Amino acid sequence: MQQPIGTKTASRKNGVLLFRKEAPFAAKPSGALPAPAPEAAKDPAWPSPDSGKSPDRASGKQQPAPRARVSKSAAKSAPAASEAPARATRAASPASAKAARTAAIKRVYAGRQKQTQRKRRQRAGGAAGARGTSRQALGPAIRRKLPAAAEAPIAKPPMAPIAPAAAAFPQRAPQPQPAAAGEPLVSVIIPVMNERRTIGRVIDEARRVHPNTEVIVVANGSTDGSADIARRKGVRVLAFAEPLGHDVGRAVGAKAARGGALLFIDGDMIIAAAQLKPFVQSVLRGEADVALNDYSGPTNKAVVHSVVLAKYALNALLGRPDLQGTSMTAVPHAVSRRALEAIGADALAVPPLAHAKAVRLGFAVKAVKHINVGKLNLLRKQRERTNPLERLIVGDHLEAIDWLARQTDDRGGYGDTERKREFAR
Repeated sequence: MQQPIGTKTASRKNGVLLFRKEAPFAAKPSGALPAPAPEAAKDPAWPSPDSGKSPDRASGKQQPAPRARVSKSAAKSAPAASEAPARATRAASPASAKAARTAAIKRVYAGRQKQTQRKRRQRAGGAAGARGTSRQALGPAIRRKLPAAAEAPIAKPPMAPIAPAAAAFPQRAPQPQPAAAGEPLVSVIIPVMNERRTIGRVIDEARRVHPNTEVIVVANGSTDGSADIARRKGVRVLAFAEPLGHDVGRAVGAKAARGGALLFIDGDMIIAAAQLKPFVQSVLRGEADVALNDYSGPTNKAVVHSVVLAKYALNALLGRPDLQGTSMTAVPHAVSRRALEAIGADALAVPPLAHAKAVRLGFAVKAVKHINVGKLNLLRKQRERTNPLERLIVGDHLEAIDWLARQTDDRGGYGDTERKREFAR
């Protein structure tokens, strides 16, 4: 675009040349530097047109020339190149934007899953959870940068049993559970009380645990037709008009079970058969006599729930801190026939007591698979107002600790060192 340049006389301020004398209405390209006037050409402080700098008479130095002015019409006709990506982004279809958001969410979810799996491996103490502990596990480029001291793997110190009395517990090797002639190999016990919305799907998943499975539904105090739904499914139903109380249905179902492996689940938790099979297979293959859910409850809180603390305390007293907060209190879990006969089916009415007996009698008690039943267990507000389970379950753990103490001495097998109490009486 051509623009006229008006005639201005050269003027100075504090010795600095402000304007240059131009020929009237000389047509020049916009933004181009005009040729210097004769007066400016004689001035040593005025630079050449090719220098790109303006004079500074006060300092005698050349300064960068001011930016050339561009008219508004030229700015509108030539938009900045940086606006092109923005226009392309705005022109993108809503489908592509939604796909980008979905991909971002999937990346965040995958990262959280990897972090959770890494923490589980580190908690288990397995070699797969050790990151960066061996030069052999790293790439060649990184190994060259590591000092020689990093060549040896970092050994994790073994966790010593807290309870010295645990060493005296007899140990029994688990054994495979054969199927008796004409008897089911697996028995699934499901206590139910008013679970008509879920009991049908729970039974369907229980049947798929093993080809030779019997399902026993213990309907106690149900008034919503849960027992009728179970009967229509063709499973064995033990019906009681009155509620039996918390966990008593497990003991009743265990007494009626005929399988070599007993799996305990709840009628209000729909757990896929693929997640239930590891518990049954661990018992059938002789890997464990009591296969527990590897669920300890949340501990990363300012105030940890008293039931979680009770589980940790009981396992520590039993000399099994490796079990952390896992317990027969949580479903699903499986028990072998020989462990059931030694513990007694009646002990299953108080799961912490059955747990303590299994460990104390030397059976193989293992955490097999993690299932977050904390999210599956629905809160029953009416029951919690009348009979809160927190106090009941904590009391169950105290009963188990009392049983453990009576098996040895007043201190549960913990020594009194050289304390001379008679002098304090």
